[in-house]
Amino acid sequence: MPFDVEDLARASLVRILPRSRYRLAAQTDARFQSFAGNTTRIAYRQQGATPAFLLFSGPGQNPHAAAMAAATWAEANWRPNAIQRRVRPGVVVVHVAPGNQLTQPGTVEGAGVPASIWTVDSDTGRVGVAGTPPGSPSAGDVKRAAADLLKGATVPSLGELDLAERNVMQVRTVGVPRIVGGAVSLCLILVALRFGLGGVVSLFALPGAIASGNMAAVGSLAVSVLILAGIILGIGVLLNIGNLAFRVPGFSSPVSQTRNLAWGAYVAVMVGLVLAQGAMPGVQNPANVGAGQTQYVHVTATTSDDGSETFVNTGGDLTVDLSGWPSTEWPGVQFKTSNPSVLSLDVLPGSDGSPVAKFTAHQAGVSRVDAASADGRYTFQLRVYVGAAP
Repeated sequence: MPFDVEDLARASLVRILPRSRYRLAAQTDARFQSFAGNTTRIAYRQQGATPAFLLFSGPGQNPHAAAMAAATWAEANWRPNAIQRRVRPGVVVVHVAPGNQLTQPGTVEGAGVPASIWTVDSDTGRVGVAGTPPGSPSAGDVKRAAADLLKGATVPSLGELDLAERNVMQVRTVGVPRIVGGAVSLCLILVALRFGLGGVVSLFALPGAIASGNMAAVGSLAVSVLILAGIILGIGVLLNIGNLAFRVPGFSSPVSQTRNLAWGAYVAVMVGLVLAQGAMPGVQNPANVGAGQTQYVHVTATTSDDGSETFVNTGGDLTVDLSGWPSTEWPGVQFKTSNPSVLSLDVLPGSDGSPVAKFTAHQAGVSRVDAASADGRYTFQLRVYVGAAP
């Protein structure tokens, strides 16, 4: 059913206020009288590097004039200071009216700071979004509010709107001693380095594993990539990068119990992925080099394995024995590894001249072992997938 600008403003702001840290301003606020006459609701966020206005205009009001005046005020008042060295204000005006009275959505040319006009057809619920100035809220909240109202959803009361604003000031964390915070941060950095680097390597190796058809390799690399994604999500929410702490469902809930459940689920999933990564080499039994060596701790490859692939547990070793080549080719055989951080060459051919080398697996990822005789007539290549020991 049709709705008006006040209905949409309440339905949108009850979502936006706690997530994007906006506050409400009265229409009589002396600071904003230059554009209050062309708005029905004024919301603003003045902390941080991206302070912003979110204004709602209705039929008969001029959203362009409201955007220009708000941008002028923002340019004059939201400026860098000793604490906030860089400030990028923004203005969004949401124009709500029947389709034949709507202005065109788009950026406002000539405004003192980046400003845009979004439109909402109060009869059809159609939302026009053009431009996302700094600090602007998610357009999805406005779209969901319009869709819900069109379906006959109840308009949030003023009390619900007041409660949403109160949640903006809710204390979300409890202070901890500096030494504890430093220890936790150090642990997070070590975990990110341990699993994050392996995830980056796995991300690049995954297409090759998929092409090879080795599902054990695909599974192991996919788990590493998921761990990397989880680490990025966790850091993004903890540090509130891109306002993620107030956008990601569950983590952004104003209810502390919901946030605790979200973090609990996150930790459980991450622990499960780490355990899966460790168990992956042991539960798979691919028909490749090392089959029968179920633990993949001590793996041996010979000349018959040229061009194939194998698994090695992290901390395990790989022995490449090329004594199957003619003995005349043994002297001067060169061994190389393409990724020493994953698989390093530790033992070169012995004094007896036999072309046997030993490699040690250090971290999850993929590497390639190459070998060639001195005259180049004989070559050997083996792809090695390294995974955490079960």
